[in-house]
Amino acid sequence: MITNIGELSRNSLRKKALLIADAGYEAIDIEKSMPRKVKRNGDILTIEHISPWEEKTIYEETKLNLADFENIFIVGIGKGSALASVSLAEILGDKLTRGIALDVQNPEIKNQISKIKIFTGTHPLPSKENIFATQKIMELAGNLTEKDLLISVICGGGSALACASESELNASILATKALTKSGADIIELNTVRKHLSEFKAGGLAKLSCPATLISLIVSDVCGNDLSMVSSGPTVSDYTTKTDAENILKKYGLSPEDFSLIETPKDEKYFKKTKNILLVYNEDAVMAMFNKARELGLEPRIKGLAMQGEAKDFLLPFLDEIKSGEAYIFAGETTVNFGQSKIGKGGRNMEVVLGGLKSYGLNLKSDIVIVSFASDGHDNTEAAGAIGDEETLKTAQKLGLSIEEYLDSHSTFEFFKKTGDLIYAEPKSFNVADLMIVLKE
Repeated sequence: MITNIGELSRNSLRKKALLIADAGYEAIDIEKSMPRKVKRNGDILTIEHISPWEEKTIYEETKLNLADFENIFIVGIGKGSALASVSLAEILGDKLTRGIALDVQNPEIKNQISKIKIFTGTHPLPSKENIFATQKIMELAGNLTEKDLLISVICGGGSALACASESELNASILATKALTKSGADIIELNTVRKHLSEFKAGGLAKLSCPATLISLIVSDVCGNDLSMVSSGPTVSDYTTKTDAENILKKYGLSPEDFSLIETPKDEKYFKKTKNILLVYNEDAVMAMFNKARELGLEPRIKGLAMQGEAKDFLLPFLDEIKSGEAYIFAGETTVNFGQSKIGKGGRNMEVVLGGLKSYGLNLKSDIVIVSFASDGHDNTEAAGAIGDEETLKTAQKLGLSIEEYLDSHSTFEFFKKTGDLIYAEPKSFNVADLMIVLKE
């Protein structure tokens, strides 16, 4: 999955770190995850949710008799949903009636399936292309009967991709720009987005009623709040219009400038809906844990919902890690731009460069840092970066100032010059970010 693993493996510790990272990618490979978690035996479809903490122990299993339904449809929304929908279509085979997926890209798929129509939309801001595709999905869902089955694949990114109308488009762009600039977090932003849409926050469940709706959700949200993944189109919403109004007021915006609506609250829309957390960061973390142990290291999972300023994130951990340990993290850090000029980079590159700066000349050859985006794109074409003593020596040789590159948030350029950017195939689910620190 890491395409340049050979050239990055310039010493044994680096190679171990990259093999651990690659194991994480393998665990969330879309084309492998779907048949591993969703299986068909004749008319019986089994959706398995395996506890990553107990190997091969199933703690949730949903079985469906496909013969009970006249028609079976697929709807995919979010980053990676196109490939996931095609993979699911292969599992359903002749039982599938048709499907639609709305993604940021139309991936290269070996076995393109004619029953799945793939639309590409824009992200992080919606566009008219998003409206067109969303309305096609709404048309499909709105014509279902109680004899139909809809299986939705919900991945991160759907909050921007799914856009039901011109009114939502304009209000969503305004809210996204204003709230992001003001420092609102993703929960606040999605709360407002929910109340601008007829599709989000249970809207798809309402549209598909009275059909049976099974929603396979891939979480990119810390803590796995399913109602916040892609703003929860199949999940009953606990936020209110008043919550959205208060968030807008908090950041100096007038609610009157937005056409806020209440989200569906009637339980009847969700009686035949089942939301399943299908893939999340524990899948990757446990694969990394097992790989580290296989390589002779003592793995320590330090957290699955890590947050904080990217450049400072590793400071508490670099001094405490002991020889022979592998620290593994998952979560989503933030980059505070302030008034500085914004260069090319991403959260993960900033985590690594911040770690190198904080450890500075004390960084020995027995420690390595890796941080990468689970879907292979850390706000750039690179997935993240790897850093160690070799990186510092190369930077010194080239006359690169870590402080200057951090201050301008030009981390991509820094690691491009030192040759430490990580590139990965864009075939994995987005489950936020993954980080590793090893000490030999």
